[in-house]
Amino acid sequence: MCAPRTESNGKLLERVALDISTTSSPQQSVMDEQKMGSSDETATGAVVCFLKWLFLAAALSVSVLEFSLWFPFNIPGVSSAAIRTYVPAGYEYDLENTLFDNTPWTYNTDYVLTIVMTILAVECIRSNATCEKTNADSFRLRIYSAALLICYAVSTLAGGWSHQHFTSVGSLNTLKFRLFWIVCVGNVSFASCYMGLIGREVQRIFGVKDAIPLGPVWCWPLYGLYMFGACAFGYISFKRPACDIFIAGITQFPSTFYCLGALGLRTWPSSRDSTNAKVTAIEREAWIDMSERVYSPGRGPRQHKGVGFGVSQAARSAKSQVNIGVLRKKLR
Repeated sequence: MCAPRTESNGKLLERVALDISTTSSPQQSVMDEQKMGSSDETATGAVVCFLKWLFLAAALSVSVLEFSLWFPFNIPGVSSAAIRTYVPAGYEYDLENTLFDNTPWTYNTDYVLTIVMTILAVECIRSNATCEKTNADSFRLRIYSAALLICYAVSTLAGGWSHQHFTSVGSLNTLKFRLFWIVCVGNVSFASCYMGLIGREVQRIFGVKDAIPLGPVWCWPLYGLYMFGACAFGYISFKRPACDIFIAGITQFPSTFYCLGALGLRTWPSSRDSTNAKVTAIEREAWIDMSERVYSPGRGPRQHKGVGFGVSQAARSAKSQVNIGVLRKKLR
């Protein structure tokens, strides 16, 4: 009597399991279809977003380059001079229209600028805050700023070398000059990339939300590469090579205004809050006292809070400690 009952119970369990599987499988299939549909929509949206920004970057690059070539000829009062000055060359120069400055003032100024830009770039990289989070937030901004300065350093170095060593029209028509001048003007043209990335990074970290569009990070490098290509292929080459730099500078106006907008709308975080007001006052007073320098004899007395020359650093330290103690008593 027990065996048939056990068999019927087993069949009943199998039937229940089968019913559960048949009822749950349609629900699972619906969920799978929904997931596939959402993933397809996400992929489609990403493609549409990519194409939109690609079109905007391409349209901006083409229109700005054409505007840069149009603008010098339409400045009121100097359009006639522009016609004589901005004569297209395509890296082919002649005796009639070519003018290239080879004076020491020009190339020595370029060399000085190279040194200054290099020092500033190194300082941007080496600058560190005491807070690790601040260092992490500012890392990209410091790298982009250093890269921008390096672009200008390389440009002025190549430009100074060109002004110093290519002193004849025949030398300007050589491949060597063309390569040097592409490095000079091309770095100025590509500098828009880093200017735009600086503005984007400021907006990303400190900017007001949705005040300025961020866009993909590759937009500004694409813009810079387009301008560099225009320089390399001679599209902005003129009989007076200095005009190439002027046109390259005009192409920087979108990234310049983008940076200005990001900086103008930024919200810098406060370094101190109200809970640290006492510490701030103490530290400020201590800093004022400790920052006083000891004057060497013969340089005259320093009339500040009774401090004159001949006062040792130990005396200054003792005085600052007394001031800190007094401030702490007052603030309690």
